[in-house]
Amino acid sequence: MWLGIFLLTYNNLINFLPSSLHARIYVWINLVVLCIVWLMGRRYLDLNHIDSGFTKKNLVKSLLFGLGITFVVILSFLFFLWFLPNLRLDLKAPRIDGISQELWWRIFVRIPLGTVLFEETLFRGIFYGYLIKKIRTLKTIVVTSLFFAFWHITPTFKVVSLNFQINLLALAIIFWLVGLLGAFIGGLIFALIRYRTNNIGGCLLAHCLINDLALMIIYWVWLNSG
Repeated sequence: MWLGIFLLTYNNLINFLPSSLHARIYVWINLVVLCIVWLMGRRYLDLNHIDSGFTKKNLVKSLLFGLGITFVVILSFLFFLWFLPNLRLDLKAPRIDGISQELWWRIFVRIPLGTVLFEETLFRGIFYGYLIKKIRTLKTIVVTSLFFAFWHITPTFKVVSLNFQINLLALAIIFWLVGLLGAFIGGLIFALIRYRTNNIGGCLLAHCLINDLALMIIYWVWLNSG
């Protein structure tokens, strides 16, 4: 519990750093924290790599599950973007300057290492691996997914306020809550992959592909609009 509180506090505080500093240290500080938490998990929670889902057993099955989930989520995201203009909301285009070195950094380094490896190892690896030994499977899935949603409180707010530049408070709050609900549902989906395969590989693959493809789609849509 204390580990969870520490990590939630850490994640939400680091997002208040100035954008330039945050961008420079995000990947590296997350990897350092992950190494510390991994070592703490092995020493104090008696978790090994198999408990955390890093095993060859059922790896192919897990990856196939991950690909299937990615296909469904991305199709749903494309439908949402197609339908969004019909809502006639006062949304501004994300602050995108074009295809740049930052985009490739996000796709190949920041998202896979700073976000996906970090978050999946924590939530579907260490947290799941520990809780599944202590409480029922359904409760483990729900608890890890709730923590995953709480983890996104500040990041989701930044996406809503900066990327979409929503000025209307009520609309911004609605989008923020929808984003948190999406994080909770995403946590449930990734946890189900972990449960069905007892392997974290599909969680890593699906999370990485969904984030990367969604980012590239957003870039493409808004760079080719108007």
